[in-house]
Order: sequence, then C-alpha cells, then structure tokens
Amino acid sequence: MRRTRVERGIYRQQNGVYGVYLIADGKPRFKTVGTKLAQARRQRDVLSTKAQRGELRAQPRITFAQLAESWINGLAAQVESGERSERTLEHYTYHLDHNLLPTFGHRQVDEISTDDIARLISSLRARGLSPKTTAGALVPLGRVFALALRRGYLNDNPLNRLDASERPRPSRREQRVLTKQEITKLLNACLPSHRPLLATATYTGMRLSELLGLTWADLNFKTGLIHVRHQLSRARSDKPARRIQLKTRAATRDIPLLPQLAALLKQHKLASPFTQDHHFVFATTHGTPQSARNVERRGLRRAADLAGLDHKGQPPLRVHDLRHTFASHMIVDLKLDVAQVSRILGHARPSITLDTYTHLFDHAAHADNIRHRMAESEFAAALTAIDGP
Repeated sequence: MRRTRVERGIYRQQNGVYGVYLIADGKPRFKTVGTKLAQARRQRDVLSTKAQRGELRAQPRITFAQLAESWINGLAAQVESGERSERTLEHYTYHLDHNLLPTFGHRQVDEISTDDIARLISSLRARGLSPKTTAGALVPLGRVFALALRRGYLNDNPLNRLDASERPRPSRREQRVLTKQEITKLLNACLPSHRPLLATATYTGMRLSELLGLTWADLNFKTGLIHVRHQLSRARSDKPARRIQLKTRAATRDIPLLPQLAALLKQHKLASPFTQDHHFVFATTHGTPQSARNVERRGLRRAADLAGLDHKGQPPLRVHDLRHTFASHMIVDLKLDVAQVSRILGHARPSITLDTYTHLFDHAAHADNIRHRMAESEFAAALTAIDGP
C-alpha cells in the first residue's frame, strides 16, 4: 500500500491509517498505529526509546488463530486440573469461534491494529449484539494479545489503545426486588413442577445454574443446610448438560435452609420418583435436570404473567431478580453486613457485593441512624410519658 511521509518517522497510508517507520536491531520496521496523528507520534516516541535501549528485536510471526488455539488449550488444561471453570472455557470458546476468529483468525497477530479492533466492535454492534456481549468478546481477545506479548510476538497490546468512546459500554440492568406480597402471588401462580425451584431461588439467593445442579445429597435436612458444590453446564449439540465445578472457590458455600422451605422441599421429594442421593432435586419427568430456558420461560415468565408482576416500563422478571430479592431481605430486614451477605451469595469478593448492593446498604444504614436518633430525642420521649396505650 502506498505511503506518504507526514513527518519524521511517521507515514500515512492510502486508507488513512498512520504508521511508524524506524530502524531497530539493524533492520527497518514499519508498524501501523491508527487514524490519529497524535497516537502515531506517541507510538513513534515509545518505539524509538525501546530501539535505543535495544528492546526491539525481530519478532517471530504467528497468526491470531494459532495463538488463540495455544491459549485456549492452556485454559482447557486448567479446567481439567480443576483450576478454572468449564463455564469460563465454554464462554471464551464461543466468542473465539463466533466473534473473533472469523475476523482475525487468518491475520498475523502483529498486524492487527487498534483500528481493526474498533472496526470489529462496530461490526458486532451492527450484527445486533448487546454492549455486554460485545464487551465479553473483548476479554478473550485481550487474553490472546497478552499471550502474544509474553511470547514476544507483540511489543504492546493494541486493545489497550482503544479510546473510551470506542469501547462498548454495557448499562447495568435495573434490579427488581419483589415485595413479600409479590413473592406470595408469584409462587401461588407457579406450576407445581416449578414452584419448589422458584421458592428455593427466592429464599436462598442461589444462581440458576447452581439450583439446576443440586442433587439430594446436597440438601441436609438434619443440619438445615444446602451444600453448594456444583453447577449445571449449558447443554450443547455435542454435549448434554452435566454437573461441573463452580466458577470460583467463593461460590462453594453452605446456605441456611429455612424451615418453611425445608418443609416444601420434603413434600417435593415425597412426590418425586427420583429421590436417590445422586438424583437431581429439580428433575424433569425423565430424571434429567431441567433446562434454564424452560425454567425462565415456562416457569417464571408464565407465573409472573399470571400474577400480574410484569408491568409496562419494568424489565421482565428473571430468576436472577429472585437472587436480588433474597439479598435485599438479608441487608434490609436481617441487617447482615457485607461480608456475611457476600459469603451466602457466593461472590468472589465482598467488593462485588458492595458494588452491587451499595444502595441497599446505604438505605439500611440511613434508616437505622434516623431510627436511633429519633428514639433518643425529646420528641420521642414525649411518647413514653403518655398514660395508657
């Protein structure tokens, strides 16, 4: 492609992309940068400094597909050893196969520029992918570039040079927290096949994959605990759903089993033909685990419609909203602290709990503060001075 010299060490290609030219290790180098001159100047200065220090050496060549295969194989080995979750492997493999390799697979990894990544993001948006899904695709992309850096195929990560305006910005979905009256309406509207599961979701805060992976061995009615040790993988055309390891160590936990919920689950067990320790708690009529899609659509959505809980202007109710409802109860009603709530929900870090439920902790603390100040005030003292009830 024809290049036009702009200034010392910087050339502009016919497509408007700037590149940096320099001599390093006795050999000429040309590196494409982007469509902004200021960006090219910064890159020229960085590369010039590295060349003077002898840090720029001839790089071996490798395609993105080759490097991605090496990275995903390493991740698969970590899954086999129990260090990483199979859900993580499935998630990254999906993005590689559907969103990254079709565009970058054949390219030399050192030829992929920041502008190429920006164009990829635009194409994913044009395909109708949500900002959250698009942002998810950039995670394995960054991991592959990080591997390229470690192995000497790149001098820097082009993903890091994206402007904030070019990056997808997922908006946090509004949380829905059900009132006690709404919980009653929802569970009364449930089909008998889904009521035990949705009640357990509401009164334990478990993730849907964890609920679907429960076996009777995980429920201890004597100690009043649910042992969360596994989750259900997503079914694929070549692989049925099965119990797999949890994503993080913090997700392994014991959750208090409410006596009223225990009674409901005992009734559910008596009515089920699948009651062995290895059988799924929430099984189909064939003994297989229920699917997430079935629970969301035929279970929750149907019940929410019948109970009149899906109003215009509100996001549709999800199983994850039942988790938020349980968290709200722990924070507002039970006054549990961040660490306690984090352990019960199975968050990897308490900071995740605080970030997700800051408004609830603040509201509970504010209400407590006002309540105590009012109780100690002369205004409240007048109430205790009255005669009789």
